[in-house]
Amino acid sequence: MKYFQAMKTASVQQVPQQWPEILRWVAAGEEVQVTQHDQVVARVVPAKPVATPDFLARAKAVWGEAPPGKPLSAVVSEARGGES
Repeated sequence: MKYFQAMKTASVQQVPQQWPEILRWVAAGEEVQVTQHDQVVARVVPAKPVATPDFLARAKAVWGEAPPGKPLSAVVSEARGGES
């Protein structure tokens, strides 16, 4: 499930004062729209896509195809307060 995340924006007037913060956002993988009179005039985007970690591959590398113990789904369910 993906959650909607509002895109960051900054007006042309805000950019000089907020440049360090804008760079932090972009370095974290976010796109920032620059607006002038409520119209998007530019976008500041990361230089390269941020890689999404492959958690399943990591888990299989550590524990193999069939790790001992409870299934991961049961562990997650318990951590969320549900039944196993």
